[in-house]
Amino acid sequence: MTTAVEPREQTVEARGLQFYYTEWGDTDSPTVILLHGLSSMSRLWDPVARALQDRYHVIALDQRGHGDTSWPEESAYATADYVGDLEALINLWQLETFDMIGHSMGGMNSIAYSARHPDSVRHLVVIDIVPAFKRDKRPGRELDKHISEHGHPELPDHETGLKLVRLTNQITPDAPLKHRLKYLLKQLPNGKWQNKHDARVSYFWDPADLWGELPKVTAPVLIMRGGKSEVLRDKDADRMLADFPNATLVDIAEAGHNVPEDRTDEFIAAIEPFLAS
Repeated sequence: MTTAVEPREQTVEARGLQFYYTEWGDTDSPTVILLHGLSSMSRLWDPVARALQDRYHVIALDQRGHGDTSWPEESAYATADYVGDLEALINLWQLETFDMIGHSMGGMNSIAYSARHPDSVRHLVVIDIVPAFKRDKRPGRELDKHISEHGHPELPDHETGLKLVRLTNQITPDAPLKHRLKYLLKQLPNGKWQNKHDARVSYFWDPADLWGELPKVTAPVLIMRGGKSEVLRDKDADRMLADFPNATLVDIAEAGHNVPEDRTDEFIAAIEPFLAS
């Protein structure tokens, strides 16, 4: 058996799209699938995947419209679209059972998949997301609409990108933000930089109401949230604990919404015994 130090970069075609993902560890080991949040991409998981690779086969996916995965012709960004992609990819990967870890939007997609395929998912980690909300009430909705119509702004350099992303990620340390930007931005022919993901993705994201799906998830569930995040409030966390058949809640006190990036070591320390249980 060999252990990968750096990821194997892969692409595969499914449902008319080219999907990019990174693969870590030995393919004979138990598989863990990592799903990023809205407007993010797979490479944010690099430190987590690197920590797990000696015991697990890790797949970190760029979901449709994100990172180096292609975009659908129409703005098809509903939860059902993402779950359909996962079904097709997992079939292509020939996976029977696996663990899933999803952050934010990826957490919703992992809940929806686990509810439809309860016998496939061994452990589920859901990070800082509520199972349903009104997309029209999301902060920054007008900005998302503007970007969907006019495209992402062009940036002169990565430092400008860091200053912009810092405005909405005040807790995340510089190192993971710089790592994120390394894979989030692309250079244009004019020398400037721009976000890779589809400019339509935030405005047209259509999350399903998943409250009714929680009782269908038979896998043990670890609900994680950042102690400084306002996304998953106490009443919703309590309801999730009640509605999942087998769930535990962990707060990472000094993290915001981006728990895996804000407090990477604490995040890894929390998921490792859960996945091994």
